[in-house]
Amino acid sequence: MTMKDSILKCLKELDLDCKICEHEPVLDFETAALVDERFHLTGVESKSLFIKTKSEKYYIYLTVQGEKLDSKYMKKLLGEKVSVVGPDELTNLTTCVPGCVAPFGFDKELNVRIIVDKKIFNYEKFIFSPAVPEMTVEAKTEDLPKMLEQYYDEILYKELDEEE
Repeated sequence: MTMKDSILKCLKELDLDCKICEHEPVLDFETAALVDERFHLTGVESKSLFIKTKSEKYYIYLTVQGEKLDSKYMKKLLGEKVSVVGPDELTNLTTCVPGCVAPFGFDKELNVRIIVDKKIFNYEKFIFSPAVPEMTVEAKTEDLPKMLEQYYDEILYKELDEEE
């Protein structure tokens, strides 16, 4: 089963109120904005960064468009330096296209963990890629924990008031 299929199956099994749109490939926020307008998507664009620690532990940092990875904060949170996984390693490990990293759906053997920026909960809906550039999902932010609990044993949260 592909990662996309795993994500779509999860959404169906949870019976969540999601909008799923198929379209031309989206690999940047400018094209995403055009797709959002065409399909009347009102959620915030999410950003899933696939990062790894010095000791090769993998994490998804789920945040919103415009936010950057704070390496100092992540080092403090995780106890070691982190870096964004490069495009080749990303594709080899996850089958995700760079720019289309999903917030969940990874093969259990990878043991990917997640860090969620609580800023995402400032929005009623969020938009994410199910690991492919030709599809977009808009979901209610209140349903995010239900989705993540299907794939992660623990969810770390970046608090709103923590220093950037």
